[in-house]
Amino acid sequence: MKDNIYIDRIIKYAQKINQYMKGTHTFDDFSSNDEKIDAVILNLEQIGETAKKISVETKMNYPSFHWPGIIGLRNIISHEYEGIHLLIIYEIATINIKELLKYLKR
Repeated sequence: MKDNIYIDRIIKYAQKINQYMKGTHTFDDFSSNDEKIDAVILNLEQIGETAKKISVETKMNYPSFHWPGIIGLRNIISHEYEGIHLLIIYEIATINIKELLKYLKR
């Protein structure tokens, strides 16, 4: 049952990212707003940290979800914060997070 809690947490963090991205229509909007950048990156890190805790069995129930990529992104954020490519973060926040929410809410 813990895995259900973790999935719910991931959904919550993804919804926060969507909320933070409202009104952000371009990469320039995003890259010029340090608060948005920090908020999105923190929640992406939390998604990755939570994903690490999910059991292999539950991960197998979500075969299209790229678990290693999400966990890897968390590691990059945690250890290479200054080296993060903001365009990649922007694309994740504007494209991948919406897909993740649709996928996990099914």
